[in-house]
Amino acid sequence: MARMAASLAESGEDAFRKIFKFYRRRNPPPDFNNVLDFSKGLPSRKMIPMKLDLAAVNDAEAARVGLQPVRDWRVFGLQGYPGFIFISNPFLLGSQAFWVRQCLKTYPQKPNVCNLDMHMSPYDTQDIWGKSTHDLRLPSSGKRRPNTLLERLRWVTLGYHYNWDTKASITPDHVTEQWKLTLYLLC
Repeated sequence: MARMAASLAESGEDAFRKIFKFYRRRNPPPDFNNVLDFSKGLPSRKMIPMKLDLAAVNDAEAARVGLQPVRDWRVFGLQGYPGFIFISNPFLLGSQAFWVRQCLKTYPQKPNVCNLDMHMSPYDTQDIWGKSTHDLRLPSSGKRRPNTLLERLRWVTLGYHYNWDTKASITPDHVTEQWKLTLYLLC
């Protein structure tokens, strides 16, 4: 699969899209033999167990942001990809839902910047969650409906926003010390 991605990138095709279509196809069904399953937690020749610095985050700090103690995390790296780290569900019971809600409901709010801002006015991207939940709760009618704002949301920049045009980082006013500490403890 890695060779397929490399050859696609060289030919100018979008490697991600091609691989996505490969695994999404139905006829013939895709072959999943080369897919790494981190949920099983079994090391392989590609997946290697890793140890994190236990002193980096103490147990009280971890618990304060909804994380298990670092010593209980299942952490893996990928052979040949230095710097890649996969942490399998480090959240305390109930905390994962909190962080998902933060990512979908709170963080897309202004003044944070998201991918929708490039195509829409600030008014149209205000309360993405509220504008989407009604349509998402409707039963499927079989007809194709337009995607909600939430379904079109791809990324949100928290805190420092990098402007690719000017090559400068922008520090918004809402970046407080408490915000930095919470995000630091989570990451």
